[in-house]
Amino acid sequence: MDNFGQTKITVTDIRHIGDPQVVPYNGRYYIYATSASNGFKVFETEDLVHVTDKGLCYESTAWGTTRFWAPEVLHYNGKFIMYYTAQNNTEEGLRVSVAVADSPLGPFKDIQDTPVFDFGYAIIDASPFVDDDGKGYLYFSRDCSKNIVNGRHTSQVYGVELTDDMLYPKGEPILLSTPTEPYETISEYHWNEGPAMVKNNGIYYLSYSVNCYATKDYSVCYSTSKSPMGPFTKAPENPILAKIEGIVSGPGHNAYFKTFDGQLMTSFHIHSDYEKGGGDRRICFAKAFFKDDKLCIDYK
Repeated sequence: MDNFGQTKITVTDIRHIGDPQVVPYNGRYYIYATSASNGFKVFETEDLVHVTDKGLCYESTAWGTTRFWAPEVLHYNGKFIMYYTAQNNTEEGLRVSVAVADSPLGPFKDIQDTPVFDFGYAIIDASPFVDDDGKGYLYFSRDCSKNIVNGRHTSQVYGVELTDDMLYPKGEPILLSTPTEPYETISEYHWNEGPAMVKNNGIYYLSYSVNCYATKDYSVCYSTSKSPMGPFTKAPENPILAKIEGIVSGPGHNAYFKTFDGQLMTSFHIHSDYEKGGGDRRICFAKAFFKDDKLCIDYK
């Protein structure tokens, strides 16, 4: 599959990853992703084209033993804070915890030996957001394998306020998004997962991914609100990032960042093999922008 030039997507050579997120720092971009069986790798690039695998930045020594998924890192008050999903050898399911480092390359160390975000149910895909007033929030999804809604496995997006240090939950999570639309319910299981928040002109844009990650129909949607904790209204133009027939399969689980010259970008993954789909995915980038209060991704 070598016809990406027909798109506006930058497709890197980094494969066998998922859920990429980018932190710009000191002239370089650091990419975190689902990438190892015992923790997470970090990737480094200066131009968002040539990407170098810098090895493990987090290796579990705490509670997690398997299913290390979807790390996101926040550069905050001189520290690098990683929110990540993992599971131990119990039937309780996936949880989210926090590790901290002094460098974007790590090593990230857990702040405690148990999951930090444990609300009594399985959760995945944690994504932090700091508002203009300095308040912090974490968005995450209930794991569809453990969450049954109206008799169907369903993932849903929740939000929770964070403590001032951005390390712990403050209060109880609030349900923000659940699959309701035809474009969200193509797969047997129903998904609203991989949340990411971006704000523009006082409007909060909550991105999320829909349908099964292993299929071509995995795609990115968004909803809007005047508050970081909703209520949110789904955009009528959804999805805003979707398959391109014969070229791009399963684009999803995106995150937002700005380049050093101020361009809003989104990172996401696509299937390495258009026909096979599945879990072998590649790191991609595309420009994002706002038009008439609509969130757009420039990828076709």
